[in-house]
Amino acid sequence: MSSQHDDAPARPDKPAVPAADRPDWSPADSATDQVAGSLPGFGDGPVRPQAASEPGFGQTTPARTMASRLPWKSAADGRAVFRRGTPFVIWWAWVVFAIFNVAQIAIPDHDYFSLELVAGLLGVTAIVYACTLRPRVLADDDGVLVHNPFRDHRIRWGALEGVYLGDSVEFSCTRPTPKKDKTIYCWALYSGRRSRMKTQMRADRDRARVYGSAGRRAPADAQALARQDIVQVMAAEIGRRCTEAKQRGVPTAVLESAWAWLPIAYVLVPAALLLGLVLGK
Repeated sequence: MSSQHDDAPARPDKPAVPAADRPDWSPADSATDQVAGSLPGFGDGPVRPQAASEPGFGQTTPARTMASRLPWKSAADGRAVFRRGTPFVIWWAWVVFAIFNVAQIAIPDHDYFSLELVAGLLGVTAIVYACTLRPRVLADDDGVLVHNPFRDHRIRWGALEGVYLGDSVEFSCTRPTPKKDKTIYCWALYSGRRSRMKTQMRADRDRARVYGSAGRRAPADAQALARQDIVQVMAAEIGRRCTEAKQRGVPTAVLESAWAWLPIAYVLVPAALLLGLVLGK
C-alpha cells in the first residue's frame, strides 16, 4: 500500500443520501445502517466519497451505537488513537522469530555469517516496525496526525475536506495554492472491500434474527452492533469529530507533511552495515 499519492483522485459529485431520508429508516437502526449512510465504499459498486459539507457526513456516533468497548483508545495526552490489532500480532511474531534466530545461530557460532545475519535481521526488523507498529492515526481537538511508515501528515480540521473509505481510510486535504488537493491514505486503517461487505452481510443477518414479530429489537441486538467493520466505525468517528469541529468554527488550514527520519534511519543503518559486511568479505 502506498503511504501517499500526489493528487487526490477524481471524485463523483453525486450527492449523498442520509440514512434518515430513507423511508424504512428509524432512529433505532443499527450502526451498520448509520455508518452506511455516512460513508462511501459500502455495499456494491464503486467507492462513493462524501465530503464534510454534504448532508449526513459524520452524523453517526459509534460510541453510542457500538457495544461497550470502543475500537479506539485514548493516549496519555488525551488524544484518541485509531489503529488495528493485527499489526501488533505480526510485529510480535517477527520479534519472536528474530530472537530465536539470534539465539540459535548468531550467538553460538560467533562467525562472519553471524554478523551478516544479525545485520540482516536488524534491517528487516526495522521495516516490520515501520509497517506494523508505527502506523496509527491520532485525533485531538485540533485535527488528526497520520503516522505512515516513513511519512507523517498533520491534518488540521480546517484542512480536511472529506473522509473516505476505500481499501483504507482516506483523507482529502487542502494544500497551498497552486497545488491541488491531496489524498492521504492511512496505512494503519486498512479495510478490504470484500471483507467489509461480508461483515455487512453477517450484521444484516444478525439484525434480522433479533427483530421480534412486532418489529421491536431483542436485547441480543447489541451483539449485532458489535460485529460492525471496525475500520468503518473508526472512519465514521473521525468524520463525526471533523463535523463537530467545523460546526464550532475552525480556521482555514493546509496539509502539513514531513519525512519520518527515525524509522528511515532504523532501516538504512543496518542496511549499510550489511552491505559493508558483504563487500568486505
